[in-house]
Amino acid sequence: MPKHKLIFLFFLSFSMVVLLSGCWDRVEIEDRGFAVGAAIDLVEKKANGNYKLMFTGQFVVPSGLGAPTQGRGSGGQKAYMNISATGESIFEINRELATLTSQVPFYQHLKVLVISKDIVKEPKLFGDILDIFIRDHEMRRGIRLVIVEGEAKKALDIKPDNENIPALYIDALMENNYKNAGSLKPVHIGDVQELLLSKLSYVLPEIHIANKMLQYKGAAVFEGSTNQMIDSLSEPETKGYGFLTEDSSEGALEIKAGGETATVELTQVTRDMKVNPKAKDDIDVNIDINIEANLAERFGKRSVFNASYIKEIEEGLSTKVEELAKGTKDKMQDDLKLDAIGIGHTLHQRHYDFWNTVKDDWESGENYFSQANINISAKAKIHIIGSSDKVKTTGVE
Repeated sequence: MPKHKLIFLFFLSFSMVVLLSGCWDRVEIEDRGFAVGAAIDLVEKKANGNYKLMFTGQFVVPSGLGAPTQGRGSGGQKAYMNISATGESIFEINRELATLTSQVPFYQHLKVLVISKDIVKEPKLFGDILDIFIRDHEMRRGIRLVIVEGEAKKALDIKPDNENIPALYIDALMENNYKNAGSLKPVHIGDVQELLLSKLSYVLPEIHIANKMLQYKGAAVFEGSTNQMIDSLSEPETKGYGFLTEDSSEGALEIKAGGETATVELTQVTRDMKVNPKAKDDIDVNIDINIEANLAERFGKRSVFNASYIKEIEEGLSTKVEELAKGTKDKMQDDLKLDAIGIGHTLHQRHYDFWNTVKDDWESGENYFSQANINISAKAKIHIIGSSDKVKTTGVE
């Protein structure tokens, strides 16, 4: 046989081997266990410094999907199954988890990761357990992460009657409820990876279990050097944090205008931070917050068509936002002495040379963050007041 034909046959055979072996590790879809939620709890801190962890995976049961009836599908079967296992590493636990189910755990559809406060209050443990979620090719960077008081696995069993799967309920809760101006925007694993790399302090959202329901409100404050949770923000402090750090905030605020009560609906919030570093212990920070809102409801006798009354509402809203933002700033700067509001990040971006001179003493040592002069101002504008001048009072119109 001619030499060129031998070469052709060789490459043809080689190509067939490569192409036909592409599915050697295929797993049939009916053999996969699709995880949509996960929870991590601390079981024990051992004498040798290691930790015993519990990982709970929530897997979809397709036969239980359908119109929910008291948490079960149309066939009376639950639409989900929670499986827990323990170990000293998430990778080890996942291997153990695979022995407890007839299906292969599959995490590419994981929506939410719920982590107990007991985990994040331990120095450096939070960063360690997130390693596999960042490193593993099956894990998506869009997984939403939330902190919970008590046992995290309990959150994977709580849902309203109109939902089939708790993890999807938590996902929807985080997607919709942050617009109420008392919650943070959902945070994804990819966002957390950047926070871990920055070594600056940060804040993550919380959920709370109350009366067999979940509430998405509040926030956990983390020290950047240890990735350890230091404290929680109250609901007003979380609102203030949102005004200090987030654009496009939505929600509603109750304010006082001329001695009367009004509720405004926030439609757009933008902020601008300017940092002027004159010396290490003399750094001026100006945070300007601009709010656009609509008048949603009010109690009183005055006409909404009165320009002076609308002006008072705008001033009342500006004052309220400044109070919330300053309250959060004071807690961060005076109590916690942690820059979770991003001033150091702004210095790093806009004043890099100066940042290199203070970064080692920004949140520790001299703690230049706590010495910075931080000024906050808010300016509000009401756009829509409604088409009626009828008010809710105790009988007076």
